[in-house]
Amino acid sequence: MSQAQLHREAERAVAAGRLREAHALCLEILRGDPRHADAWFLCGVIAAGNGQREKALEIFSRATTLAPGHPDYHAETGKTLIALRRHREALEAAELGLACSPRRASTWNTLGTVFSHAGEHERALACFTAACARLAGEAAAGLGPAWQADLHFNLGASSKFCGDFPAARQAYERAIALQPTHFRAHAALAQLGPERPGSHHLERLEPLREQVRTAEDQLNLGHAIAREREDTGDYTGAMQALQWAKQRLRSQLDYRVADDEALLGDIATLFGRDQFGPGTAGLESAEPIFIVGMPRSGTTLVERILGAHSQAYAAGELPHFPLAVKRLGGTAGSEVLNIETLRAGLALNPRELGQCYLDSTRPRTGRTPHFIDKLPLNFAYLGLIRRALPRARFICLRRNPLDSCLSNYRQQFASNFPYYRYALDLEDCGRYYLAFDRLIRHWQRVLPGGMLEVQYEALVGDTETQARRLLAWCGLSWEQACLEFQHHTGAVATASAVQVRRGIYRDGIQRWRRYGAAVAPLQAVLASGANP
Repeated sequence: MSQAQLHREAERAVAAGRLREAHALCLEILRGDPRHADAWFLCGVIAAGNGQREKALEIFSRATTLAPGHPDYHAETGKTLIALRRHREALEAAELGLACSPRRASTWNTLGTVFSHAGEHERALACFTAACARLAGEAAAGLGPAWQADLHFNLGASSKFCGDFPAARQAYERAIALQPTHFRAHAALAQLGPERPGSHHLERLEPLREQVRTAEDQLNLGHAIAREREDTGDYTGAMQALQWAKQRLRSQLDYRVADDEALLGDIATLFGRDQFGPGTAGLESAEPIFIVGMPRSGTTLVERILGAHSQAYAAGELPHFPLAVKRLGGTAGSEVLNIETLRAGLALNPRELGQCYLDSTRPRTGRTPHFIDKLPLNFAYLGLIRRALPRARFICLRRNPLDSCLSNYRQQFASNFPYYRYALDLEDCGRYYLAFDRLIRHWQRVLPGGMLEVQYEALVGDTETQARRLLAWCGLSWEQACLEFQHHTGAVATASAVQVRRGIYRDGIQRWRRYGAAVAPLQAVLASGANP
């Protein structure tokens, strides 16, 4: 078999997932030609497919050295770096890929995925758009309906993040047309709300229950049905759909809310007043503004208000601080939030930790005097953040506990993200909220004057007063644009991407009352103020 034939067979084997066969073919190619760049590249793809990501990077590096102008090599390098959570390097690899003038739809899709995961949503949208434009040509050869449906889903997600909801709706509908059981597209389409008053897709959605195969399918479909039942005013049906959506995944996970309660309590014990003395000098940078709180508590609204200011850049939900602690602390496993990692963080040089975090946010930040990190989960890291960045500003959002817990329960979080699993059960939401509340009160005691608390209901009720309060806290002068944030063009890649484009709205206040007796168990948990 010639080298060209071996190469074609290796590509087919990789595409079909026959990685062992593909590896043997690549080795045969390389025995005949050690400088065959694409054989090395395919070996990198195989290594990444087997979970050997660091090895994959080494192999991709060899391929790019031999053929630096091949866009696929840089795109897959970026994709692997994203999986390793090395976002800055991933962006650099994606930039190199773009500079090589990609031609294939699959390459553009990979580059878009890298940009999206790195928070560059406008650039991701441009890549997905370019990929779709190539589907009609030769580049679409071999790309089946399922692959094309995923591409249109990606296009829809980026369009939504960038505020183009009609385009997002069109892309999601195209994904569903290509693959009627694309449950993620059904869920995302429902999140956009009805196209016009009274419209819904329940006749299309309900029969799909019979085609659900996995817990992920059920989660997506159930949330889609729940959201559309809410839109028709059927809150009883919505709650039933949510319970159905979550039950299979919850039964498969080894999760106990008591473990989260214990962790948040241990954090308070670990970080007493003695951890913030004069000997803990960190990096003297006032750049970061951290917005924390329970998810769905108004954090995105505050980010949009502050991000509309000329001196502040809204960087989104950055995982960078937890990753910096994990990387420098060197603790075992992949979890970034556990007591061992936080304890290791206390042993780090605070200034080094602060500098590592700041460097990791580049080059997206550094273009304005301040940037906003809106990762809600950072509330668990406030002790380490204060030590590492003593001049950083902290803003904590609070919301009516019933609305906060219900909103978390209604939200579909990524099933592979382990830190919001309490949201699979309404009563667990209540218990988690109480533990969160205790930790926030602890931070207020040990960090006096170190955090501004903002009540969501007050922010919605008198936005200008609260906006002026926020700006003053951050040391920023008043700018009228902060009240007109809905016109700000920056991307919003959170669960509130649709709502914040509408400006101030009051639909979420006292929402819990619409669900009647269904929230009674949650009320009982919150009223207890303690673990059952």
